Amino acid sequence: MINNNISLSSNTSIKTALKSDLRLNYQTRVWLDVISIPAIELKEKIEKTMEENPFLEFDFDQKSYSKSSSEDINSIIENTIENGKESLFSHLKSQIDITFDNKKEIELAEQICSFINNEGYLTIKSSELSDILNSSVEEIERIISIIKTFDPYGVAAKNINECLSIQLQIKKKECLEKDKELYDTAINIVENYLDDLSKKNYKKIALNLNTDDDTVLKALKLIQTLEPYPAREYDISSIKYIIPELFIFKENNQWIVKTDETFIPHLKISKKYIKLLDIEKAKDSINFLKEKKKEAESLINASNERKKTLLKIGEALLKFQLNFFEYGKEFMKPLTLKDMSLEVNLSESTISRIANGKYLNTVWGTFSIKYFFSGSISGGLGSRGVKEIIKRIIENSPAKLSDEKIRLILKSEGIEISRRTVAKYRKSMNIFSSRNR
Repeated sequence: MINNNISLSSNTSIKTALKSDLRLNYQTRVWLDVISIPAIELKEKIEKTMEENPFLEFDFDQKSYSKSSSEDINSIIENTIENGKESLFSHLKSQIDITFDNKKEIELAEQICSFINNEGYLTIKSSELSDILNSSVEEIERIISIIKTFDPYGVAAKNINECLSIQLQIKKKECLEKDKELYDTAINIVENYLDDLSKKNYKKIALNLNTDDDTVLKALKLIQTLEPYPAREYDISSIKYIIPELFIFKENNQWIVKTDETFIPHLKISKKYIKLLDIEKAKDSINFLKEKKKEAESLINASNERKKTLLKIGEALLKFQLNFFEYGKEFMKPLTLKDMSLEVNLSESTISRIANGKYLNTVWGTFSIKYFFSGSISGGLGSRGVKEIIKRIIENSPAKLSDEKIRLILKSEGIEISRRTVAKYRKSMNIFSSRNR
C-alpha cells in the first residue's frame, strides 16, 4: 500500500513537472520568436493573431499611446491608400523571393527596397545603407545591382540618367544586331547629354558623339519610349519603411532612452471573452477558449518583455557609446556581444536576436543596433570609429592621399594600424584608391 502511494505520488509529480516544462517551452518559443523579428513583422503577427484570437485586443487606455501619433506613423508605413494598383513593394518582393536563396539576402533586399522613393529611385548612398543595415558596402551594392534587373526596368536607379540607361541596355540585348549601334548612342546620350537633349541641342550632341543629327533624332525616338519614373504604375503607399524602435536623445541636458510606444500599442485580454469563459458550459468550448486565452497571454507577455529588453539594450548602448551619441561616428568604441551580455545579464545569443532587424534613432541618424558592435583597434577606438576617421581624412584633404599617407596621419593621431588595414577599411566604405579618386 505504501509502495503504491509512493508510485502514485511520483507519477503525479512527473506529470506536473512535464506540464510545467511544456508550458515554459511554449512561452519561451513565443518570446524568442517575438524578440527576433523587426517591428513591422511583429505588428503583422499581432494583427493576424487578433483576427484569429478574440481574447487579444489593443489597450488604448494606456497613457503612453497617442492615437494621432500612431495614425501619423501608419500613414507613412503601409496600406493607407486603396487605389487598386499593385504595391511596388509587393511587386519587388515577389521577385526577391524567387531570386535570392537565403533568408539573410532576402531580408537585406527587402530592407534596401524600403528606401526606394516615390519615383522608383534609390537615391541614398551605399555607405549610408551600410551603416543603417549593418552590412558591407560590397554586399549592399551586389544586392542593388540585382534589384536593378527587376521589373519595372529602371527601378532602384540612383537618378533618371541611370534609370533610362538601364532600360536601354535591357532593350539592346533584345534588338537586332544592326540596331545595337543606335542603342549605344542612346545610352551615351542619357548618361551624359540629357540636359542638352531637353534643350534640343542636337547639333552639339552629334558633334560630341562624332555622329550626325539624324542619328541623334533616331536615338531620341528610342528614349521617348522609355519610362522615366518606374514607380508610376504602382502603389507606393505600401512600401514598408524601417521603423526605429529605440530613441536616444538629449532633453534639458539629460540623455533619454525610449522605446516606441505608438507603432504597436499595448495589448490586453478582452474582458468580454473572460466573462464568456466563465459562463461557457461545453467542455470542448471551454478548452478552446482556455487555449486562446493562454496564446493571447503569452503574446502579451512576450511583447512586454521585448520592450523591456530593448530598453535595457538602449540604456547599455548609451553607457558604452556615450561619446558616439555626444560627438559622432568617429568616437565609436569597441563593443562585443560579451560586453553587452555581462552588462544586461542576458546571453549573447539573446542579445544577437534582439539586435537583429531593430533600429535606433539618434541625432546622427538611424542605425541598426548591430552597428554599435565592433572589434577593438589601438587607441581605444572601435573599427567603425577608425573607418569614419579614414573617411574624414580623405574627404578633408585636397590631395589624393595614398593608404600609406593615411596610415601615417592615423599614427600621428595615436591610431596604430597597418597600410593593409587602411586599404581594407577604405574599400569597405566604397572609397577608391588615390589613383582612381
